[in-house]
Amino acid sequence: MKISVITPVYHGNRYLDGYMKMMSRAAWEFVKADENNSVEVILVNDSPDIPIEFDKSLAGGFSIRILENDMNRGIHYSRVNGLNECSGEYVVFLDHDDSVSRHCFTSHQECIGDCDVSVGNGVFEIAGKRIPIFANKYSQNYAIKEKSYIWFRDFIVSPGQCLIKKSSIPDYWKNNIMKHNGTDDYLLWLLMLQNGCSMCCNYKAIYLHRDTGVNVSSNEDKMFESTKEMLELLEKNDSYSKEKLELIRRRIYYKQFDRNDRVGFAKETIKNMDIFTANVIYRALWKGCIIR
Repeated sequence: MKISVITPVYHGNRYLDGYMKMMSRAAWEFVKADENNSVEVILVNDSPDIPIEFDKSLAGGFSIRILENDMNRGIHYSRVNGLNECSGEYVVFLDHDDSVSRHCFTSHQECIGDCDVSVGNGVFEIAGKRIPIFANKYSQNYAIKEKSYIWFRDFIVSPGQCLIKKSSIPDYWKNNIMKHNGTDDYLLWLLMLQNGCSMCCNYKAIYLHRDTGVNVSSNEDKMFESTKEMLELLEKNDSYSKEKLELIRRRIYYKQFDRNDRVGFAKETIKNMDIFTANVIYRALWKGCIIR
């Protein structure tokens, strides 16, 4: 198995020495497990005014390529740029400030089988605290069901916790680049699940996601702009189910409604009673997913 790790870098040189140490440990472990295994790292420089720099002596066990965007293009463009240039059968879209464990790649390889995506567990680091992404198997199992992404939310913190079969990534995702950062990965999961792609759970903690205080995912206004763009792209995709899209749209706008407007929110709840009921049941059964 050959894995390509695609990492957009935006003003991220300060993270790269640690990234190289971490990647070397995981790559050597993967290659040691099977002589036919290999790892390719592709760094995509999305701040081309600042050359990528790191201690090359820290990188070992994998090949490395550096791609330069012509200008700041955003994370979706950068991921697709790396995807178009990579040679692995499987890919990991990893952020430059995130980490994977020594056993990440071997663990995913053991798990994925004939599936298209292996969804790993891990830790979310925020404000100095580390919280499990999925506290148990029950909550992680929601992350491989299409209905979860339609009725509730995106259950995957970041694609960095996943191993993805390259051939299963939809052309529509590669050919329609989002301008607003934040939900290109949610779009990817929705399209893949619509296409009948299969996901499996890797229950081992193999991933660390850091909230550095500047993550788009922690900025509600920017995330909502990205979410609206995602809905527009799904609307333009003739192959995506209009029934699913309408349900996703209703759920997103209902949850976004100003709850200080009690009368207005009550009216919205009545209009979206199916979504309200489904989410109340989910909350009653919820047993430990960091994305609440």
